[in-house]
Amino acid sequence: MAGRSGCRYTAPGTTHRTRNSSLPRQPCLHRLLADCPPHPDGILQFAGRYGLLAVSLPRAPEPGCVVRADALPPEPLDIWRREIRALRTCTDLWDAIAGGNRDATDLLNRKLSEKLAGVRFQLTAWPDGGRFRLGYRPAKLIDAIWQRFAEEIAGVIQCPRCPAPKCGRWFLRSAARSDRLYCSHACRMRASRSRFRSRSGDQIFGT
Repeated sequence: MAGRSGCRYTAPGTTHRTRNSSLPRQPCLHRLLADCPPHPDGILQFAGRYGLLAVSLPRAPEPGCVVRADALPPEPLDIWRREIRALRTCTDLWDAIAGGNRDATDLLNRKLSEKLAGVRFQLTAWPDGGRFRLGYRPAKLIDAIWQRFAEEIAGVIQCPRCPAPKCGRWFLRSAARSDRLYCSHACRMRASRSRFRSRSGDQIFGT
């Protein structure tokens, strides 16, 4: 939607999920944001599914709860385009490094350091067996997304893209299944059938 001075804004439908609920539902959210089309429809679809990027709720609801979107300030589309562009650049650099191009390491280090310098966290404490534990959580969804990307390049998590035909989804690869190639059993079977059809075709044509 358009605001004063021609600036365009977005808001996520009728409800807004808390920053604590989006990442567990989609642990590779940083990859999805990097792939998000930077036009209003693509941004609005992402915001409606996962929430606003830069909203910091003064009183956070319980994890998994929702907040009415009309209680939140609208968010300029320029913020989204800037973050999508920055995240896309950094993920492209990381993929190049993972593919063997070490020349991109210094550039990624500079760009990621600049983004992480602006990440804000909230320190929390909770009782546990007669003593208190300390923890932290990102203040905004975009802070959590940049933290998740940093976890990927540090080797804490792995987020490969499923190579199965007609899939291409990002999925979290667990440490116990470090050799996992596909996001689901259905995709693994679809890829197997595709390879079988390809081999059968080669045999028919004598190649």
